[in-house]
Amino acid sequence: MNRTDIVEYTRSHGGGTDLPRKIVREALDFVIEEIAQTVLEDKSVKLTGFGTFELRKRADRLGCNPKTGEPLLIKSHRVVVFRPTRHFWEEGMDRNKPV
Repeated sequence: MNRTDIVEYTRSHGGGTDLPRKIVREALDFVIEEIAQTVLEDKSVKLTGFGTFELRKRADRLGCNPKTGEPLLIKSHRVVVFRPTRHFWEEGMDRNKPV
């Protein structure tokens, strides 16, 4: 499902087809931007019934160049992590099974 699909789904199932696409798209864009900005400020975003977005720091680690196989240092960096709520696991997803 992409952004356009979410807008169309929201119009048909949530807001009614009389709700302009532009308004729904702007609202979705606003929510996504606010989540991104909040996470980049090193604050977590908890959406009840969905999950938590947070920023984590990855430590330095040793990797290898895929072309040459030579070892190389991968410097520490920050990554955005999404941790789904228990709802996802209760609905039949298996944590140990690849998607």
